[in-house]
Amino acid sequence: MPNHLVRTLARALAARAADLLPPALDPRLRSQRMNLPAIDRAAHRLIGSPTVLVCVGSGLSAESGVPTFRGPGGIYSDAEIAHLTHVDTFESERERGHMLHWYQERREQLHTIEPNPGHHALIGLAQTGDYTIATQNVDHLLEAASDQAGFRPAIYHLHGSLLSVRCHECDYQVEDLHLDLREQPRCPRCQGPLRPGVVWFGEALPEDTLGKSMKLAQEADICLILGTSGLVYPAAALPETAKRFGATLIEVNPHLSALSDISDIVIRGKTGEVLPVLLRRVEELNRG
Repeated sequence: MPNHLVRTLARALAARAADLLPPALDPRLRSQRMNLPAIDRAAHRLIGSPTVLVCVGSGLSAESGVPTFRGPGGIYSDAEIAHLTHVDTFESERERGHMLHWYQERREQLHTIEPNPGHHALIGLAQTGDYTIATQNVDHLLEAASDQAGFRPAIYHLHGSLLSVRCHECDYQVEDLHLDLREQPRCPRCQGPLRPGVVWFGEALPEDTLGKSMKLAQEADICLILGTSGLVYPAAALPETAKRFGATLIEVNPHLSALSDISDIVIRGKTGEVLPVLLRRVEELNRG
């Protein structure tokens, strides 16, 4: 048989064989299929209206185009950005302008990003039980998803919000995305410098928000850990506290984290892919 006919026949047989292979052998489905038992175990823990503390990291917003912070390739690995997120930089008159310019660009990004399926599924899950969300994210995508669903669970912003602007010297604070930080505005009350309403490295987390979150960690039946490296404290202490007080820890993360070893159920995958599947399974089980 001529060589070109042999090659043609071989290609045809290979294509036919691929059609006959079970779907589980498709590499695109393999990771999802392998995670289904873990998703099912998690869903069984989440039925029946449990008390759930959700600890959210930057991985939840990654699929909306917001860079992760400390994950693989995260922006904190950039030395300049690490410098721009420290309070000492703002307190330097010489460096303040550059810092505010960078933050204003991030504030303007809020006009262009949208919640992804992970945000929407989390809000859906929150309607199946007693959920409270403690987020390290500053982007307000969870609030946007809540508004679209017509349901808003309690959401605690551990690291503040880019939507807000506050005075560095007094307690003045306002939500105003139209205010341009590049102009280095001053506080209308005390004339102190205005800044983004986020928590920088070198600063303490909001005492009230952290205290409420820590209390919930001690009371929760379940701690759902979404897209966080588990490296940033004191936020990382919330799942650890929940574990110490008897909660079941469920982690959803495509990567190994500092919290994987103490988690009872680990689901490897992106939150935008895993959470919609988890929500559907919880709803199925709740329907009986």
